[in-house]
Amino acid sequence: MPNFAINTAGFHSREVNPELAEAAAFTKAENIQLEITDFASPDVLDTGLSERVDAIIKALNGVTPRSSHGPFLDLTAASKDREIVAVCRKRHEQALGATAETGAKIYVAHTNFNSLIRNKAYRNLFVERSLKFWLPLADWAGKKGITIVLENLWEEGPEVQRQLADSGKHPHLKASFDNGHALVFSKRPASQWTEVLGEALAHCHLHDNDGEEDRHWPVGKGKEAWPALVSALQRYAPGALLVVESDRLALNKESLQKLRELWK
Repeated sequence: MPNFAINTAGFHSREVNPELAEAAAFTKAENIQLEITDFASPDVLDTGLSERVDAIIKALNGVTPRSSHGPFLDLTAASKDREIVAVCRKRHEQALGATAETGAKIYVAHTNFNSLIRNKAYRNLFVERSLKFWLPLADWAGKKGITIVLENLWEEGPEVQRQLADSGKHPHLKASFDNGHALVFSKRPASQWTEVLGEALAHCHLHDNDGEEDRHWPVGKGKEAWPALVSALQRYAPGALLVVESDRLALNKESLQKLRELWK
């Protein structure tokens, strides 16, 4: 059986998402997993983080989330500027600590690789500096049973993520594929991304759009070639956590139903 999950739209709220309790109950009834997104927000990290963790755990009512999305806005872990890297480390340490408190075992972070930079040395330097940043955090995460997965954002292809996983050679540092980001920023089909990432792929965000903006539409409502993507996931990454990622529970339910139909 596929390892399905739904996300919760806590990133956009200064308070705990009122749908969180309902989402937790739904995942329990459907025997699927849950991803929380609250710790992606700098507002949450700045104000009452421990209280937010307690409120989330209370709202989950005994359901343990499988994954948690970390912060990403303006964070450049591969920067040459040590002060910028220090801010990135602070943010991810905050969010990883909160993730551990919830019991989640997958921590999602963006690579923030800039595909507009065409300098040939940039990619290798990016990988080198990224690993210098992420490997110590992966060591810490591993002691908590957490795997860090690095998600594509602006990448034109999956090679950077694959290089990070292969060069890092860390059991708690893997790849995450967001098909919606690829649909907007890449000309390569999602099925090809999945094939290249292969066994390094531990987590996916699945949603749809028109190829113009990252709209987080339900599965089947945009331009994604879902039969090909599902087939590739079944073949190359059968154990990956597949998180449907829309902004409301009703839309996630719609995506989940569609994926289940495609998976048969």
